[in-house]
Formats: sequence, C-alpha cells, structure tokens
Amino acid sequence: MAARWEARVRAAERARFAESLAGRILGALGLSGLALRWSRPTKRGFVLLAWALVPLPVKVVAAGIVAAWLLVVLASATLAAAVLVHLA
Repeated sequence: MAARWEARVRAAERARFAESLAGRILGALGLSGLALRWSRPTKRGFVLLAWALVPLPVKVVAAGIVAAWLLVVLASATLAAAVLVHLA
C-alpha cells in the first residue's frame, strides 16, 4: 500500500512539473524525463539542469581535467610525505 501511495505521489509531482514553465521548456527540448524535483527552484537544481544540457564530449574533458588535478594533488602529497619522512 505504501509503494502504491509513493508511486501516486511521484506521478502527481511529475504532472505538476510538466505543467510548469520549466517542465514545458524541458519537454520542448526533449528532456521531459529528466528527474528533477522543482518544489522550489534551488541552486543545486539549476546546476543539475545546466549539467544535463552540457554535451557529453565536454563532460569527458571536464572529468579528465578533474582526474589530472587529483593525480597532481596526490603526487604532491606523497612527495611531501616522503620528504618529511626522509628529513625525520
């Protein structure tokens, strides 16, 4: 019974969102299946919407930059720890 109630609530939320201006815009862009909760617009919601509209190649490049940055940070921390151990 609880699962049916939750399904009905989710369906009502989707219907409410589809009738909103943002829902119509996303529907026109072909993104109506985007799982966003718009009870009130939040900064996180806008960021998720913007990220959903970014093309995949740009996301791959961004992930590569973040991965390279993390590797540099990890290598720097390891080098600093090695120097401290060697000096101690």
